[in-house]
Amino acid sequence: MNFFQLIYAYIKKNLKTAQETEDSDERKKQWIKIVFGIVLALGYGGLHVPPNVSVSEVIYALGILFITLYVVFRALKYFKLI
Repeated sequence: MNFFQLIYAYIKKNLKTAQETEDSDERKKQWIKIVFGIVLALGYGGLHVPPNVSVSEVIYALGILFITLYVVFRALKYFKLI
């Protein structure tokens, strides 16, 4: 199991518990854990960027990533999954 799979399992576990809990403080803690896992994955991925990739390509890729995440979370809220 590689590092990204471990982070995915961590985020998935915390996402499930965030959906099941009714306490707002506990839910905030779970969301902070999820955000921490995402930042950790992005940082780990940033360490493995090939040296011939330019800064503009990295910014372009991060823009696409954040737009995709925005659309996904909007869809999840639309279908009332989160």
